Amino acid sequence: MLRGGGRAGTIQRMTGNDTGTVLKVRQAVPDDWATLRQLRLAALAEAPQAFSSTLDREVDHPEESWRARIAAWPQFIAWADGEPVGIAAGFAEPAGDDQAGAGIRGNWHLVSMWVSPRARGRGIADDLVTAVSECARADGARRITLWVTDVNERARAFYQRMGFRSTGRRQLVRPEEPDHWEEEQALDLS
Repeated sequence: MLRGGGRAGTIQRMTGNDTGTVLKVRQAVPDDWATLRQLRLAALAEAPQAFSSTLDREVDHPEESWRARIAAWPQFIAWADGEPVGIAAGFAEPAGDDQAGAGIRGNWHLVSMWVSPRARGRGIADDLVTAVSECARADGARRITLWVTDVNERARAFYQRMGFRSTGRRQLVRPEEPDHWEEEQALDLS
């Protein structure tokens, strides 16, 4: 069960097991830049095939770049017993004639989704998707999209369980890697 964690953009719950672990997802603020950087670099190192960017591209980004990322669009950080364990972000796509279900500013897009391997299987990814989806709904979006790589079977199964469905669109993850493809999936928020 999700409940407000006391601050806008926060959801919190206790795990259902005997450990009493507190799981919390909250929207990042500019002073969270170092935590966001830590998680993003860990994600790029642990699952390089899952992202269009690379560790080499982002490792030297200065503090201002991370603060700008937080200011540009909602970034969410997941915590387990006070330790950062996951991230996800979302942004509104500009409304266009080809976007079915566009909200006030267009459909939303889910990006940068990652949960540390040591924290997987505890519902944290569900909470991150919920946080981004709630933000998108509040902005008037009726649909959220994402790209998932062909080789990431665990993520593909997770998104399907969450209700995402293939749109039929495919693209290269990185142009310099012609054998590395991803598929667009969408979730209706209405």
